[in-house]
Amino acid sequence: MQRHTTLPTRKEPDIGSINKGAELLLSKTTQPLPYWRKRMEQAIIALSVMVGILTLGLGLTIGYLIRCYVQETTPQYSHPEMFDANGNPLPDELLAIRFEGDPNDNDDD
Repeated sequence: MQRHTTLPTRKEPDIGSINKGAELLLSKTTQPLPYWRKRMEQAIIALSVMVGILTLGLGLTIGYLIRCYVQETTPQYSHPEMFDANGNPLPDELLAIRFEGDPNDNDDD
């Protein structure tokens, strides 16, 4: 003889881990966030934005200072024919040539 084989009236179905998100989205029993949690989220967002802006500004400043330092300490090389025997530049004796037209113009007709 069988013993008590009654099932409970409300048996929860065995839902796999894949359907848990869909079940949560379809449930209409969502509770609003408490007031302190909303305020905390706003504070975290504000602090994150401020830290991001300050980090960007600090990076730009450090990058500018490093660029200035490198430009000041790196020697600037020039062509030796642009200077006289004393190392002064020769502004009048330089010759500039300008080529006009298409260099690939082939008139082999």
